[in-house]
Amino acid sequence: MKLNLVANLGRAASPISILRERNFGLVWSAITLAGMASQMETVVVVWYVLNLTDSPFLVGLTASARMGFNFLALFAGATADIVPRRVLLVIVQVLLASLAVLMLTLIFTGRIEVWHIFIITLAAGLVRIFQMPAAQSLAVDSVSQDRIPNAVALVNAGMNLALVAGPLLGGILFELAGPEGAYVLVAALYCLSGLSALMMGAIRVSSAGDRESVFTAVVQGLRYVKAQQLLWSVLVVAVIINITGFSFHTTLMPIFARDVLDRDSVGLGLLISFFGIGALVGSMIWASIP
Repeated sequence: MKLNLVANLGRAASPISILRERNFGLVWSAITLAGMASQMETVVVVWYVLNLTDSPFLVGLTASARMGFNFLALFAGATADIVPRRVLLVIVQVLLASLAVLMLTLIFTGRIEVWHIFIITLAAGLVRIFQMPAAQSLAVDSVSQDRIPNAVALVNAGMNLALVAGPLLGGILFELAGPEGAYVLVAALYCLSGLSALMMGAIRVSSAGDRESVFTAVVQGLRYVKAQQLLWSVLVVAVIINITGFSFHTTLMPIFARDVLDRDSVGLGLLISFFGIGALVGSMIWASIP
């Protein structure tokens, strides 16, 4: 009985060892660091707008700007199949870091206005839609075929880890050092993420030869999904979750934290972090299944 338990634990832990593979470890670090920066921004931006304006409408408008270009995600995925993914990921992180520095500069100089925050958040949302297609494709390309399910699960675990740590860290820094202190770390995390992607070595590319246009790739992808009932169902569920669940997550939670629970930015960060705890536990269990 004891020997069987030890053997099962050994098999369960072994998939985590792919983090020791250099390229996968680097792309995992890039995804997790960028995710932490993004989740910090979620708390810092909405709380800052709430403090500046005391307007739930403007909080919701700014939060929606983060997802304003999500309808272009299909084109972003097709782009990641055509252009070099590592280069694309580095460019994305550099642009996100630059936008964070721009926000930081406006805050430091006292020239920040709500429309600045909205435009910068909207621009970051546009850039960010290219991040996950490039990063997740790199994660798949950097491991052997039989380890792809574990790689995907570990990538999800990293994103959920960021969802746990990022909001809480953002809330704490906002309380201790203000939005400028939080944005210093946000910019640094994006830079470290880009550096991790830059350090990756040569890897095989899963979509080798075809260089069709982005539009053609999108049309072919939609046709494929339409022909697969399971994929179509998953896509519909994902759309419903994003429309309903994330609107509460990013828009209503700051109002709920301040006006109902009488909490500060730390309380808001803690509330949002709990969304990631269950997801992190589930993804780690999934990643440990051989």
